[in-house]
Amino acid sequence: MTRLLHREAEKLQSFPLLSLAAALVPPSGNLYSKLLAIPRENSDVPVHTSPGQRPCEVERSGCPGLSFPDLNWTRHAVEPRTGIEFPILLDNILAGQNRSRSPSEVLVATGSRTMTIIRIKTLKIYAFGFYVHPNSVCKKLGPKYASVPMGELNKRREFYEDLLREDISMTVRLVINCNGIKINTVKDAFEKSLRNRLVKTNPDTDYSCLTTFGSFFTKDVPLPAGTVVDFRRTADGQLITEIGGNQIGAVRSKDLCRAFFDMYIGDIPVSEQTKEEIGKNVACIVGKC
Repeated sequence: MTRLLHREAEKLQSFPLLSLAAALVPPSGNLYSKLLAIPRENSDVPVHTSPGQRPCEVERSGCPGLSFPDLNWTRHAVEPRTGIEFPILLDNILAGQNRSRSPSEVLVATGSRTMTIIRIKTLKIYAFGFYVHPNSVCKKLGPKYASVPMGELNKRREFYEDLLREDISMTVRLVINCNGIKINTVKDAFEKSLRNRLVKTNPDTDYSCLTTFGSFFTKDVPLPAGTVVDFRRTADGQLITEIGGNQIGAVRSKDLCRAFFDMYIGDIPVSEQTKEEIGKNVACIVGKC
């Protein structure tokens, strides 16, 4: 009996250590489903909310029952190839002395862009995180796809086309992983890919939007390793570009928005594996609408 009690005491003693280890492991696999299961941490820290709103709750307009209760705003996910961290949520920070946070877009996948040099060395150029606004997804795609099984939805080409076509708020965050990248190189690469995709999306589009977009990338903008570049599509059809948290320009063009995000969830994406992960997690959001 003494030995039995001793063994049970050892089990209870080791439990907090196991819980701590689990909390330190970054989310992987289906990010969205695991996001909803994250327990509250540091409950003594106050959370800023709007009057009448629960902590970290997504507004219910267009998406009844979908919320993020008690999320830890400091939690990150790690892109495995580069080790670069991405926040689970991109929050809107309101200006002023009393800065408050409101949930915005949720991370649905991470990936990276690599380049093979002389068939010997692989250069990890940047890592990226793909974010969508759950309410926006529910409002635009929920009525059409909520009844479709999640395992089937992400395999439908039409689903990705609707994700691109509809005015859904989403963001691609790039984090530069190596030094020596020139701003002109980034500009040329984007312009070439976007022009080809604009032709496919709408051959009659006004290509001045692409010229305006390219003008944001000037020679005086440094891109050292660790630089964060955000490309944000708004619900009203703007493509906003931010470098290091500072907005450098915005273009109002639904065709350009669609062409840009087509690079990640359209035909011949930057990463086929990441596209599939995006599809699975957005399907999971739709299933909870």
